[in-house]
Amino acid sequence: MCAAFMVLSCGGNSDGSQTLTGWAVGWSADESTNMQTVKILKTSDAGTTWILQTVPAECEGLRGNDISAVNNQVAWAAVSGGLNTSNLEGGILHTADAGETWRLQTLPDGIGTQQIKSIKGMSSTEAWAVSIKGDVLHTTDGGVTWQIVPVRTATGEIITMTQVNRMDVTGQDIWIVDVPAGELGVIHSPDGGLTWRREFLSGIHTVGPLSISTFNSLTAWAAVNMDGHLWWTFNGGQSWNKSNDTISGTMDFDDISASSTNVIWIAVNGDGISGGFTARITVTDGNFETNQHAHSPYMMEGVSPLTDNKAWAVGYRISSIRPDLPMAAIYLTEDGGVTWQSQTIPDNARDVVLWKVSFVGERR
Repeated sequence: MCAAFMVLSCGGNSDGSQTLTGWAVGWSADESTNMQTVKILKTSDAGTTWILQTVPAECEGLRGNDISAVNNQVAWAAVSGGLNTSNLEGGILHTADAGETWRLQTLPDGIGTQQIKSIKGMSSTEAWAVSIKGDVLHTTDGGVTWQIVPVRTATGEIITMTQVNRMDVTGQDIWIVDVPAGELGVIHSPDGGLTWRREFLSGIHTVGPLSISTFNSLTAWAAVNMDGHLWWTFNGGQSWNKSNDTISGTMDFDDISASSTNVIWIAVNGDGISGGFTARITVTDGNFETNQHAHSPYMMEGVSPLTDNKAWAVGYRISSIRPDLPMAAIYLTEDGGVTWQSQTIPDNARDVVLWKVSFVGERR
């Protein structure tokens, strides 16, 4: 198993060549019907060029929610019914040939919903996924079979989730956030899914946690819907701390990813008028040192760092502003988020909304 805190040695060659490969996921909408279809872009040269990949015909009516790059051949994507349709279907897309072919994998009988919200590939054969309703899935054979993992406490009590947004996995630790659950919105298994527990985040004054990122078995970070603070644990979830500082003017922290124990990257979607921003925050004793960068007119939705200095981020354009620009944007920073370089969207993907991004060897 490739634990997240060993990702640089597990995810890439010693020359770093595999970090050239990355995928971004989202969707496009038909202008006449507004029907959404999953779209996946891939780069093999660290973002110099991106290519729109072919997805199965069954992806019509679905949108891409999450993507996880394992190596330069293997990646998984989480998909679900589009926002503007009544489609309650979804699934898990998988490639084992560098994206030449993507296939929808078979989900197990008994799953509550096929709308898969988040996914994390651990190796070429192992991955975890979770649906929006909290169905936890696990494969150890490359997705040939997916097993439903019961979410129960050590005493056998069932933990029910109602609106999952994100998950992250490091080794045997699986972390999930259930947005409406407020202070008890972090659900954590420290033993590979055998037992689970709700963990307490004090000082939540809005709905609940929206995103989560784990750096190792002891360190995890969470962000709460409509709140500029961060919460963290340094003891494997036994206790959580709330930051003193906050980022003002926020909407949702749609994605967070820790590149070290106290450095967290954030993608913020913004207010729907001026666009969103990215931030790289160094947290010391609860206080923020922030590199914040506005990306108008793009709403930022996904971020994935390779180091404390290098990261990629994706987002989508506010529809009413600058229609001459591509609908999506992909950015790269190599100076800790002080400056970001926009990467070229291919002509056949100018109508694609991008939601999440993952490079081989990165944190997400």
